[in-house]
Amino acid sequence: MIEQLPLRQKVFSQHARNDSWHQRYEYLETLERLITENQAEICKALHLDFKKPEVEALSAEVMPLLKEIRFTQKNLKKWMKLQRVSTPLLLMGSKSYTRFEALGSCLIIAPWNYPIYLSLCPMISALAAGNGVVLKPSEYAPNSSRLLHKLLPKYFKQEQVAVVEGGPETTTALLALPFDHVFFTGSTEVGKHIMKGASQNLARITLELGGKSPTIVDNTADLKLAAQKILWAKFLNAGQTCIAPDYLFVQDSIHHHFIKLLKAELEVFYGTHKDDVRSSKSFARIINRKHADRLKGLLEDALANNASLLAGGEVVLEENYVAPTLLDNVDVHSKVMNEEIFGPILPIFKFKEFSEVVHFINEKPKPLTIYLYSNSELHVRQLMKETSSGTLSINDSMVSMLNPHLPFGGVGASGLGNYHGLYGFETFSHKKAIFKQGWAGKFMAMLFPPYDAGKLEIIKKLIKLKL
Repeated sequence: MIEQLPLRQKVFSQHARNDSWHQRYEYLETLERLITENQAEICKALHLDFKKPEVEALSAEVMPLLKEIRFTQKNLKKWMKLQRVSTPLLLMGSKSYTRFEALGSCLIIAPWNYPIYLSLCPMISALAAGNGVVLKPSEYAPNSSRLLHKLLPKYFKQEQVAVVEGGPETTTALLALPFDHVFFTGSTEVGKHIMKGASQNLARITLELGGKSPTIVDNTADLKLAAQKILWAKFLNAGQTCIAPDYLFVQDSIHHHFIKLLKAELEVFYGTHKDDVRSSKSFARIINRKHADRLKGLLEDALANNASLLAGGEVVLEENYVAPTLLDNVDVHSKVMNEEIFGPILPIFKFKEFSEVVHFINEKPKPLTIYLYSNSELHVRQLMKETSSGTLSINDSMVSMLNPHLPFGGVGASGLGNYHGLYGFETFSHKKAIFKQGWAGKFMAMLFPPYDAGKLEIIKKLIKLKL
């Protein structure tokens, strides 16, 4: 009965609050064993779900999880320590501390695009913080979901980690339960419903959403390297990545040359003929027919609005296949520029002055990330100061998320809250304030009723002293 899960896990968490760092270290060790001992099964499930190449399964799902676990283990003892903080002169003689404590029972609602990584990565932080976890994997990646449902009970007791499979109705039922924290990764539209559902129990919430992340290439960039990095980031996982470049701005003086580089590097990646690309073992498939059909509609709408097809464009719905596609001269009012693409279609625009790009970005909802390829410090500073985004990445795409010292998360429509490393530990914890009064506490009696002129004068003097 799922109704009992939050209560069982709160009981577990109450005991886990007293765990030593050694015990929590062991929880993470157990999760690492789950991953390493079942690596082949993980890769197989990902391939069955959307033909994810083994290199991508290992580099984008398995390896980052292991790095996150080891970083958390290395720093866990320090994070769990009681932290002494300053006390103002007005409270002299007393001592002040902060301490991270577990929230209790946490619901993790995972997406389908990285179904193993985005299920287990937030779990690392939740376990390190001493919580119980209920995981709801995505039904869109059924093989990965079944694998998690099979494996996690073999390594963890249900009161610590439970897996609940199902569709939207299951998510709705879970949101009605009194979880202490809800962690959701997915689309902005679904995120609104998750936030509304979580509010019924006043649960804390983290929303890791998406949006349209722009990429900019100016005339000072290393163009060949930029082309390679952008294509890799855009077409990894067939473009089904929340931080993939969504559209591309290229300075007009290098536009023609950069297009040639993109097309040449695309052939290096996936082959020169459309049949080579379609049979490439380095390119994944779209998760299902519904999403492939959606992408087909975006592509057809763009072409109907006079976009130029530079490469790709082939769609085979029976195979959930959408070729790596480059579009130029895209109408900004077309659907592909007004929806998160979440697929292997890259619209390309020209710009003359850098301020045009800044203005365009600021007219749109705040993106999860902005990518800039440039050696101009002026452009870097301008983008850093004049735009808002979850992440700003200079001269690379996506790899910033591999740095556990940086927070990962969006702002505005692209998300609420963040995680990874210490930031994930904080997300799944309550930072408790602890105050210990000392010898000077007896002097507080001068503020107790009954009030008189003398006590009023004391207050006025304290205010003037600015203590």
